Amino acid sequence: MKISFLMAAHNEDKIIRKPLDNFKRLYAMDKDLEFLIGLDGCTDKTLSIIKEYKFVKVYEFKGRNGKPFVINNLIKKSKCEILIIHDADWIFKVEDKNKLMELKNEFKDKKIGGIAESFPIEYVPEIIDKIKSLGHLGSLWGNYFWMEYLKKHNTSRKNNRLYAKISRGSFPFLTNIFRKKLYNKNVTLGDDFERTLDIINKGYNILVKEDETFPRMIAAYEKTRFNDVLKQKERTALARDQVFKKYNISINLFNFYLPLLLHSLRNINKIKNLKGKIAFFAWLFVFSFGTLKNKLKFKKKSTKEGWLMRAKR
Repeated sequence: MKISFLMAAHNEDKIIRKPLDNFKRLYAMDKDLEFLIGLDGCTDKTLSIIKEYKFVKVYEFKGRNGKPFVINNLIKKSKCEILIIHDADWIFKVEDKNKLMELKNEFKDKKIGGIAESFPIEYVPEIIDKIKSLGHLGSLWGNYFWMEYLKKHNTSRKNNRLYAKISRGSFPFLTNIFRKKLYNKNVTLGDDFERTLDIINKGYNILVKEDETFPRMIAAYEKTRFNDVLKQKERTALARDQVFKKYNISINLFNFYLPLLLHSLRNINKIKNLKGKIAFFAWLFVFSFGTLKNKLKFKKKSTKEGWLMRAKR
């Protein structure tokens, strides 16, 4: 069972060494791992940095086309059975070789098509108290309550294992670890939502892990500006609109957003300090404003335009 990491990168020279150094550590654990990076019209030093890591295969694409374009092309070049989509400002956290093998072993079950993102990338328990950025703390707790709500309401449990489920009024999990043979070309901003829906619609299961130590993505950064949060939330709102239209999913204030808010407020004591609570409510305001801003726009941005709204690290 071989794994391929696929990354789309655009002008990431300030942060890309962090995931690349982690790739180096992973490659030392398992020489069968494959690392493919596609450069989306880079004009900085990203290429020269990647070339220092000889085990990484790098491909250059002309122009600025966005993540789906790059990933769609990288998948054609991958030689592995399992794919992991990896953003340039993420780190794939794996404690040791045994945990990496645990991930591979999940796919011995032929009905497992993918593994969901079960925790927010910002959620790293050992550093929460050290985070100074209100934007980062707000994203951490906002996304934490969202994923906990999904685990409670949008999953089914079989043989003490949790699986994602979907319905017309159900928000999908994100999936970035999956079988290559199940991949469909992504066309929306919500590529990780699309993968979840495609895999389940093909009759396969999406596994939702409850173990924080299971291999997963974490952020390579600890600072997030609220103006970047606003851009991300506006883009996420656009992604939701695209995905929900494509798959006939109906999410509204009463069947999702209000229950999610009530769930968050009931569990607010999980945030241990006042700073974290203030950050969460600030994030909630920005999330709501970004969603409303997208709804009020007469002309929606295209998928390609949406990818230009990514935060700059």
